[in-house]
Amino acid sequence: MTAVPLDLAAFETELRSDPEFVLHSRYLTTVLRVVIGQTQSFRIVVRSGAVVEIDPGVTPFDSYDIQLAGTEEQWEALLAPIPAPFYQDFYPAMLHHDFRIEGDMETIMAYYPAVRRLGDIFRTVANAGVAA
Repeated sequence: MTAVPLDLAAFETELRSDPEFVLHSRYLTTVLRVVIGQTQSFRIVVRSGAVVEIDPGVTPFDSYDIQLAGTEEQWEALLAPIPAPFYQDFYPAMLHHDFRIEGDMETIMAYYPAVRRLGDIFRTVANAGVAA
């Protein structure tokens, strides 16, 4: 099983309907760039807590406020149905496995529950249809 690339249509559906993400992202206005090695990159635009768009055509010139970036191997570990130690969340993956959380650290920390919930939603989408 490969967790990447992610199905962005399924991700958008999950993200927009996830009550936990909606709760934690209220008031959040940001652009998140997600970089999955050389395989996939996309931007998530959020305004006042609402997902405005998911842009699959990201270039190095596109601006962002927050970036979640790692190799394909790091993302595979993060998105595993049962992640290995320190891959359950972006922050420990950053501290122990060189995953990158970059950008506006004030916004990242203020809205970290929403950022963390993104990881859970990524994992759900990556493992859709996989027997537990």
